[in-house]
Amino acid sequence: MLSFTEDKSTNEEQKVVKPITPAKLEEFKKAQVNTGIIYLSCVPPFMKPSKIKHLLGQYGNVGRVYLAPEDPKARLKRKKYGGNKKKKYTEGWVEFLDKKVAKLVAKTLNAQPIGGNKRNYYHDDLWNIKYLAKFKWNNLTEQIVEMANSETFSVADVGKKRKIEEEPRLNNNKFKQKSAEDEKDKHDKFKQRKLITSEVEEGYRSRNTTSEGVKKFLNKIFSK
Repeated sequence: MLSFTEDKSTNEEQKVVKPITPAKLEEFKKAQVNTGIIYLSCVPPFMKPSKIKHLLGQYGNVGRVYLAPEDPKARLKRKKYGGNKKKKYTEGWVEFLDKKVAKLVAKTLNAQPIGGNKRNYYHDDLWNIKYLAKFKWNNLTEQIVEMANSETFSVADVGKKRKIEEEPRLNNNKFKQKSAEDEKDKHDKFKQRKLITSEVEEGYRSRNTTSEGVKKFLNKIFSK
């Protein structure tokens, strides 16, 4: 006898996520108001976001961390010539859940060595930190989107400009090619015409020569 069992996995997958309550939303907004962002104008070589969060997390609760990666071309060039294959970051933003802590961190750590264990790879590197007043994480995301869009437009504009610049050259090459082909056709026609003319002239001379010979032969016969 066949037995049927209910597939509970389907029901679990179809669970609807509960919408955020007004109270939770208000709590989130207040938390965002209290956050503070610090800016790292220089990131120690090959230091990862997790390492940044670990080091700065000793001074207060760290929220989000974003490090801007280096130009991919620079990394490829470094790898090509036998340099370090790890990813480097050029600058970064760190969010503290308390803006007072963010201000204090920027004030006390800026231009100071990272320190720690003397065997630490970053022991002698210096912090380059600035507190960004009235700057929130959503401002950063907006800037990143804007930069990404501007780079996209820039690439598109460069491609369009290159196409516009190359079009006259391509047209000129086509014109030169067509002119060369036309010149070749004229030359071939001229050679052919010259050849035909030469053949006609040669045939005419041959006929004249033959006629003169016939006349001389007949004169010899009838003059006897």
